[in-house]
Amino acid sequence: MKRLVTLISVVFTFSGLQAQIKMSSNGNVGIQSSVVPEAALVVGGNASHKGTGYKTYIQSDGYVLNVRREGNWKSASPWLVASEGYNEVDGGNFYIGTKGISMHGTPLGKGRSWGVKGEAGNSTSGYNYAVHGNLRGNQRGAAIVGTLDNVDINVPGRYVGYFMGDIRTTGNIYGTVLTPSASHSALMGRSAVMPLSAESDAMNSMSVVEKLSQLTAVQYNLSEPQAAQAFAASGDTVAAAPLSVTDIQALEKTHYGLDAEVLKEVYPDLVYESQEGDLCINYTEMIPLLVQSVSELRAQVVSLQGAQTYNVRARNGSETGVGSNALDVPALEQNDPNPFTQTTVVRYTLPESVKSAFLYIYDLNGTQIDQKTLQDRGKSSVTLEAGSLAPGMYLYALVADGKVIDTKRMIITK
Repeated sequence: MKRLVTLISVVFTFSGLQAQIKMSSNGNVGIQSSVVPEAALVVGGNASHKGTGYKTYIQSDGYVLNVRREGNWKSASPWLVASEGYNEVDGGNFYIGTKGISMHGTPLGKGRSWGVKGEAGNSTSGYNYAVHGNLRGNQRGAAIVGTLDNVDINVPGRYVGYFMGDIRTTGNIYGTVLTPSASHSALMGRSAVMPLSAESDAMNSMSVVEKLSQLTAVQYNLSEPQAAQAFAASGDTVAAAPLSVTDIQALEKTHYGLDAEVLKEVYPDLVYESQEGDLCINYTEMIPLLVQSVSELRAQVVSLQGAQTYNVRARNGSETGVGSNALDVPALEQNDPNPFTQTTVVRYTLPESVKSAFLYIYDLNGTQIDQKTLQDRGKSSVTLEAGSLAPGMYLYALVADGKVIDTKRMIITK
């Protein structure tokens, strides 16, 4: 009698399950589904599954899948994984270990969306990773890749992170910041490297120092972050992000910069417009301009020192025997024409008492590239040829008896 009761109970239980679990004639199983399952296992919903190639398809209007690992499992391995996706790569296709999609076909303007959301905490201090990427092997790639509307990009090296698009942070960035240099590999043959002075306005011979002197320094304070706001249509609320230690200090401090509107007039290539419509400055590429301005100022100082030396000697009637006659004072004039393409004339004045005199030609790095021995005294001139010199700005200096008389700029154009 007891066996009969047990058998009847099993029959009723199996009959109840059949209303929830169905095995189709194609060998696939459906759970809480009224359609013929096309995947090996279909759970919930009235769709057999979307697409092809799936072994398991689960559909729900609530939480779709919850995987929880808990308890102190005794194992030789210290790794306790709640969920793992592994895809064996054998070449020829695109392989994804785990894929997360959270989106709507058209903009909704409300709610939140995370393709992948990771949370971690309260483990060993310093070893809590909400999201962790690890690049294995020796091929090029990146542990974490970010793109905007781009599925496939070629990573040129091996990086922890590689991003195709703008990156913005409210905090600091720690580390060494490197920018591509003006090397052949960086330019990839698109343009040639030329001296910085070559970009100067050839019509008015404006130097880098003169251009930088037009810029305007400003000081400003940052605005408070936007407070929480609500979307009237949906009732959704966007809360203001909590301020970090760096954020608080940044709000308290006064900041300094350049007027972007003025810089745009002088060096437009250093000013960009952000997605928000704000003008942004590439301060990194201003460093070469500052170095160039130092070189130009140094040349001017040397020139002034030489002129001052000879002026003192002229007033005191020193060993060169200079007097009140203009021919007794060494002088250097601006080359004519300037700019020039082939030849230019440099006029100068040398007293008869000068024993040796030279005209030296330098590039803006201070390297001597040519010299002319000056034999004539009184008012005279020397012709300079562009020759093999590249277009750009150069310095020429008059040196008499070992003293720098004056230094001037000349520009060679194509």
